[in-house]
Amino acid sequence: MNRLAVVVFLILGICLGSEFCNAEKAYVVNPSKITLREGPSVKEKIVTMLSQDEPVEVLASQEGWSHVRLLTPNREKTEGWVVSGFLANRVPWKAQAASLKEENALFKEKLDKIESQWRALSGEREEMRGKLEKNAKTLDEIQNSYQTLKKEAKGFLKLKQAYETAKEKMEAAQAIAEKLAKENSALESSQRNKWFLTGAAVLLVGLILGLVIGRKEKKLKSSYY
Repeated sequence: MNRLAVVVFLILGICLGSEFCNAEKAYVVNPSKITLREGPSVKEKIVTMLSQDEPVEVLASQEGWSHVRLLTPNREKTEGWVVSGFLANRVPWKAQAASLKEENALFKEKLDKIESQWRALSGEREEMRGKLEKNAKTLDEIQNSYQTLKKEAKGFLKLKQAYETAKEKMEAAQAIAEKLAKENSALESSQRNKWFLTGAAVLLVGLILGLVIGRKEKKLKSSYY
């Protein structure tokens, strides 16, 4: 019975051996443990036992046997020969389920991270919106203050211009008044001098006339005697 099973396996290996000539990775599909031997024969020494779904790397194939290297952790350097019929290049359902479960966990972790980032961004967006509204309100207040200041500045400039004009007129009037005062003072001084000289001349003429008349009267008196 054992020989018949070996023959069947060899026939299957011959039929399927060509499938793994270029394969880089394969999996053990036998439901029970199978042997990994030192050479491509059931007479070769057993290296180790292979479990179902155990991954291997196919290095070469010949006569229904495959030369493989184990990929299981802690057994990576182990090599040997196994019947090619016990290998398949499809990923076992168990391995696929484990891989999908791992991917699902990674996706969930990424999703949680994305949701966390989204919540953070939403909070930052609301904060930024509040800041923008506050800045817009402040900008409106500044613009209103600027317009008010601009209007007040126009009034101030007009008032300053009127003040400068009035100041110039006042200074001009003051200069004219000072000039007139000086001229008036000079005129009054000149008139006083004229009156003084006139009075002095009158007195001098009166004195001369008095002397002349007095001499004539003396002469007339002396002629009577």
